[in-house]
Amino acid sequence: MRRGHWNDPRGFTLLELLVALGIVAIVVTLLYETFNAVLRSTKEVDAESEIDQMVRISMERMTNELRSAYWRPSSGTGGPTVFMFVGQDSSDSDQPADTLQFTTLSYARVGEGSADPTVTVVEYALVPDPETQTSVLMHREETVPLEPSENSLEEYELAESVIGLNFRYFDGQNWLDQWSDADKKRLPKAVEIQLIIKDYSGQERQFITQTDIPIGQAS
Repeated sequence: MRRGHWNDPRGFTLLELLVALGIVAIVVTLLYETFNAVLRSTKEVDAESEIDQMVRISMERMTNELRSAYWRPSSGTGGPTVFMFVGQDSSDSDQPADTLQFTTLSYARVGEGSADPTVTVVEYALVPDPETQTSVLMHREETVPLEPSENSLEEYELAESVIGLNFRYFDGQNWLDQWSDADKKRLPKAVEIQLIIKDYSGQERQFITQTDIPIGQAS
């Protein structure tokens, strides 16, 4: 007479327990790697979206201001020449590092039925950022009222992680790398903006846009 039933399982053996733990460990590892991959992908998408949004806002600001560019010849009375459009071609570490200065004209309402003409000198330039080994695209503007008054200077960042800024100017026939109103005696008909950004992975991304200059088109 048999007192026990050895064919009936009464629990896990040590070997079975180790095998089960190994399987669980493999599953957890796979889930962890999958989660990390999804998280990395999400961060990459977010980083790319942030760059796209930053560039879109910067380009939109620059194109809007360029479309408001204003210039007229000096009056020849010996007074200061406040109107300008000067684009200088430059480079830094084999990357374009152009600068652009131009004026816009606006009319600020002072009272009922009156307006005060105001010239704003706008400048775009790159400023090195030692922490990231890239540059910051700075926007500077100085308001110069035509009537005697105090000037006001304002500057702020348009974009960061910039490694290249290039402007080209269309004279009606050719695209030029630089422009001087002192030589051309007028505004360009259009401007091309190229912005080169270093993304989160250290890769270069190029963004290019063009805008017409209405007053330049009329000249």
